[in-house]
Amino acid sequence: MTSGRLRPMSRPTKRLRRPARVGPGAALLLGLLHLLGLLAGCEASSPDFENALPASAGTLGTVFTDTLTVRTATVLTDSVASSVSGYLLLGRYHDGRLGTVTARSYLQVAPSGAAVPETEAVFDSVVLVLATDGYRYGDTTRTQHLRVHRLQTDLRGTATYYTADARPYDAATLGDVAFRARKPLPTVRVRLDPSLGRSLFEATQQGALSTTDELLARLPGLVLTPGPSDDAALLRFTVASSVLQLYYHLPWAPDTYGTVDFAVSSGPRHFYQLEADRRSSLLSPLTGMRQALPSARTAEETYIEAGLGLQTKVEFPYLRELQQLGGNLVVNAAVLDAEVTTDSENRFLPPPVALIPRLTDAGNHAGAYFLDSGSNIITASYQRGVSPRTGLERGTYAVPLTNYCAQVLAGSLANHGILLGPGSGDVAERVVLGSGQSTAAPMKLRLYFTRVGL
Repeated sequence: MTSGRLRPMSRPTKRLRRPARVGPGAALLLGLLHLLGLLAGCEASSPDFENALPASAGTLGTVFTDTLTVRTATVLTDSVASSVSGYLLLGRYHDGRLGTVTARSYLQVAPSGAAVPETEAVFDSVVLVLATDGYRYGDTTRTQHLRVHRLQTDLRGTATYYTADARPYDAATLGDVAFRARKPLPTVRVRLDPSLGRSLFEATQQGALSTTDELLARLPGLVLTPGPSDDAALLRFTVASSVLQLYYHLPWAPDTYGTVDFAVSSGPRHFYQLEADRRSSLLSPLTGMRQALPSARTAEETYIEAGLGLQTKVEFPYLRELQQLGGNLVVNAAVLDAEVTTDSENRFLPPPVALIPRLTDAGNHAGAYFLDSGSNIITASYQRGVSPRTGLERGTYAVPLTNYCAQVLAGSLANHGILLGPGSGDVAERVVLGSGQSTAAPMKLRLYFTRVGL
């Protein structure tokens, strides 16, 4: 994807030629290129750069380079607000690179608005019905578990809950079910402890559950957890279609049942928790918020994981040294090629469909997004293609950074680099990228600029 201020043109078909005679300005240019070791010289771009090349690619003073130093690190950023989401997440899987990921959900239900059952009505069962959507992440061929626990505290005391938050719950289970997360799986139904259902049913008949306070006094909430040894998939439930149901019948109509529904969507609070156990991974030293772990300490890999706050920081420490070339430097195009390491790809753990670059600072805080000419957030889509370097198929992200490089060279923006993160927090996608020093999947900044005033 190109920056909104670029107009895509076809790439040049001829290699840039050295002039027959070298003037003083050009001699200075070539000398600095050799001295700094920053530029590889003038040569045609790789095929996947063709849509980013300007019309002036063949003019005197135009230079292409992809050898600027790219410095990368994995940063643990703030967790994502999940109580504002319309989803619940559940599951557990092990990732050889990023450790074990566990998703739990916390929910409260609302009083039923239905008519009170007749006093002669007989309680049958209580079932938690969780509606799934199409999202799965992990191995859906394996059996996994959903366990339901009683929440110990009211969730209403906190305005916003994040994916890093947790609340105490009873160790005993109210109910559990084993299943595979294969599609189609429209709902997961868990029959709960009859004593809980009977208590709620009798209170409903007595008119003692007409308010939220009355309901939460008897049932503060429910917690959904995976099995402790599960290694399968995460799946997502829609809050709007999930419900706690009490089933009952009338003595004179035993084959006809009625329900009392307690909606999750109308409950005071719900949120999901994402937890990563990275103790056995290369990321085990990453424990502090906004801490950066250099790629040199993670086998020249850098990581992004949605929902868990892992983002990649990318810096270009010598970008401003291009100003030593003299004259006015006009950035025609700049694209960061981020390549997925081949041995990290897994059909059960697909990469994010898009990454979003944003500004950062020396403290690794998340800053402003990059916008195109239509004020839309710039993204970089995941693409697959054949590498011109190896001739093998690989996954890549082409991140447009024309405006960033132009502003840094103009001195109007501090050169603190960027953060690369996922496009959504309601998912758990991860991707492993090669660093700037990686030999298997090197990250490169492809920069085309024109020096005006040779």
